[in-house]
Amino acid sequence: MQSETELLRLLSQGDKQAFAELYERHKLSIYGYCIRMLIDSDAAEDATQDTFIKMYQNISSLQKTDAFLPWLFQIARNEVLMYIRRNKRNGSQNDETVWDETTPYVIAVKTETTELVQKTLQNLKSEYREILILREYEQLSYQQIAEITGATESSVKSRLFKARQALTKKLKTYYQ
Repeated sequence: MQSETELLRLLSQGDKQAFAELYERHKLSIYGYCIRMLIDSDAAEDATQDTFIKMYQNISSLQKTDAFLPWLFQIARNEVLMYIRRNKRNGSQNDETVWDETTPYVIAVKTETTELVQKTLQNLKSEYREILILREYEQLSYQQIAEITGATESSVKSRLFKARQALTKKLKTYYQ
């Protein structure tokens, strides 16, 4: 099995097998991020495919191979944000509240715990949901998340704290 650094070197030389290997290694993480952000499997599949196409087209712009994963997630993030903007699913970015208008209460009464968490997570505004997904589901560091989102580490920590706090508060109502 070749190292990621070696695969990136080969890919920059046009090796299609290196692309296929990188795709296989990272497609589930990228798709997982996209589906959690977009909550639409077709859109998530499209965003995932577009992410890898752009990765292939822009591999020469990758400066450091150790920054590959954050760079790949930045591409995915851009695809997700373009989709959200096109479909106006994001709501006001300047609003200080963490939650969108809708809540999953009616649905959550009839669901299992995992489904309840997913439905609740869906209703977090995208800038909070994104940070939570990257940290909790993708296990990325604060620094990597900051690189992906273009935010500072302190902003990432603040948003993560608010997202966790809001999620906990919302879920608490179901378990009291």
